Amino acid sequence: MKLITLSLMATILCVNMALSQTVTTFTDGTPDDGIAVDNLGNIYCAHYLGDTVFKFTPTGEMTSFITGLNTPNGLAFNSSQELYVCDGQGQMIYKYDINGNQLASYPITGNPSGIIKSFEDDSMIFTIHTNNSIHKLAPDGTITDISLAPELNTPVGLAMDENGTIYVGNYSNRKIYRVLQSGTVEYIAQLPTDGGALPNLGFITYGQGKIWGTTMGSDKIYYVNPNGVDDYTLFAGSTQGSDDGDISTATFNTPNGIYFNEADGTIYITDFGTKNLRIISGVLSISDPIVKKNEIQLFPNPVSDILNIKTELSTASIYSMTIYDLLGRIKYSSEEHPVTNLLLNSIDVSSFENGTYFMKLDSEGKTATERFIKE
Repeated sequence: MKLITLSLMATILCVNMALSQTVTTFTDGTPDDGIAVDNLGNIYCAHYLGDTVFKFTPTGEMTSFITGLNTPNGLAFNSSQELYVCDGQGQMIYKYDINGNQLASYPITGNPSGIIKSFEDDSMIFTIHTNNSIHKLAPDGTITDISLAPELNTPVGLAMDENGTIYVGNYSNRKIYRVLQSGTVEYIAQLPTDGGALPNLGFITYGQGKIWGTTMGSDKIYYVNPNGVDDYTLFAGSTQGSDDGDISTATFNTPNGIYFNEADGTIYITDFGTKNLRIISGVLSISDPIVKKNEIQLFPNPVSDILNIKTELSTASIYSMTIYDLLGRIKYSSEEHPVTNLLLNSIDVSSFENGTYFMKLDSEGKTATERFIKE
């Protein structure tokens, strides 16, 4: 099984330019809850019914990154690549360095659940589902209130858009809200459920201008228009199962954690029922026509300073370029320009941190994405 896992992981973590979405499963470890990704592409998954945070490397190797916890739940990195872990029934939030060494612990009254990084700084925003509240944890350990709105009912999932707007999802009734600066909330949608043992909303995430959420009892994944009211669409799932393959036939077993990697259009899911990590690749194609893969080339790759971009697009084309890191953060963007020759541009990436990045090229309604490594 390890050889299969290695092969699949290598395939999925490369940029997928196929027109269909494909689901694969990684059976190592027992992940069933929150998910985070570091800037090197390592995937971290919590085991809520255990004591471990698992780490999956880009080459497919799984290790127990942290053990000895009490119902680990939400996970999130700050800009220094320090991992925050919500330890639910342990009523703690822990901070670890990239090697798994504990740096700090913060006692929490209640059960901390979801967590994301603040838009403005390295503070962390977290929910307490037993207290129906959202709070901010500053780097110095100070905790302040963000929202105590009466609509919050066992809040767990948190997401943030490109403008810093916070979204929260209620575990118990599957309602999703926009959090305003005043601490009040605006209703967006209530996802449906087929019941089951856990008729709940798992986590939520943000990507491609949409909110994505898992419904545990119905074994489904939805995306939501944040600018509408009850404007949601079934994306994946039907009956309970563990079938891989095309998104139209793949099945899930109590999907819970969800993380959208904006850079390459990949969604990570933890199945609470089977304790497996599921990966949906090719999500870029749900809204973007794809430029042929050989129409964009990046060199040298790996690169230390100057990255060259070459294209075979027509010289009549108009293009714009964006570079994302593995957390979906924009590191570089260009305005739209006409293609005047085969060499589009040369970009100085010497100031980028070492790691994996994605170049997205948009040209007349079509999109191509290529991965490169800064060393």
